[in-house]
Amino acid sequence: MGSDQRIVRCARVSFAKDDQIDVKRDKGLLRYLYEHRHSSPFEHVIIAYEAEKEEWLNLISLCENPTFQVYYSGGYIWMNLRNAINALEFLPSQIVNRIRERLPTTYAVINGQSLEKVEYTRDYAYVKERVETSSGWIGLVDSLELGTSMDYYTFVVECPLFVARQWHRHRFGSYNEVSRRYVSYKPQFYIPPYIRKQAKTNKQASQDEPVEDSDLLLQKINNLIQKATELYEEILEDEGAKELARGVLPQFMLTRFYWTVPRISLDNFITLRSHEGAQKEIREFAQALKEMVGYRGTDKFRL
Repeated sequence: MGSDQRIVRCARVSFAKDDQIDVKRDKGLLRYLYEHRHSSPFEHVIIAYEAEKEEWLNLISLCENPTFQVYYSGGYIWMNLRNAINALEFLPSQIVNRIRERLPTTYAVINGQSLEKVEYTRDYAYVKERVETSSGWIGLVDSLELGTSMDYYTFVVECPLFVARQWHRHRFGSYNEVSRRYVSYKPQFYIPPYIRKQAKTNKQASQDEPVEDSDLLLQKINNLIQKATELYEEILEDEGAKELARGVLPQFMLTRFYWTVPRISLDNFITLRSHEGAQKEIREFAQALKEMVGYRGTDKFRL
């Protein structure tokens, strides 16, 4: 699952330029990422191949890198490209050849080859399917489904910061996000239709009804956002560092990130974030996931 361009997209989202294509620059970026060990974008390419369980155990014993992560599920060995690179010399030759076919530029980079005449593989679409929510949107980019608990999916998500931080609590997956260290375009914000009441029986949840002064509070929120944005721009105009200026922006600010996740963690996300105690905005995203890929569920309790 993935392509040379998938790696580039997941790297360029840091600059909010993941929709741009420039083959020559993309190839150069792949080499830069590899040589400078910026490895997280490589995690959005997934490899699976049929094998016996003994082959999986043997692969683990051969690759002595303590950070090597490889899984066995449904008769398949699963890993992301970051881990495959670390174990390339131990993988079956037909798998290495498949990597070279599907990721020709990346393979050339790994082997220190010239990139001038090497093919560059692209994604067919930015997203295959997109669902809007009240606070943002989520798009299905790709999937590798073999009917196991380790089937993988890649999504791109745009949501408020406070939703993204809840999302990132689900750590069994890979993330790459827009970084305000790199970009300075005018931020956009999510404003709820009204200020919900705090739930009386749940300390972390809300009731879907407005507080008495909702309109007044929303106006104050808008004023705060305007002042914060003006201060942000003032710091930048005074040649202040973007990495510090971003600190004044409220959590209602929208961000965007790529999320590559195995089915077992995806279903766990849907289970936890569909619960009535979850925040309304993230519950809507959990429902969107159900609409796009369904929900397999499980009878087993997992922490």
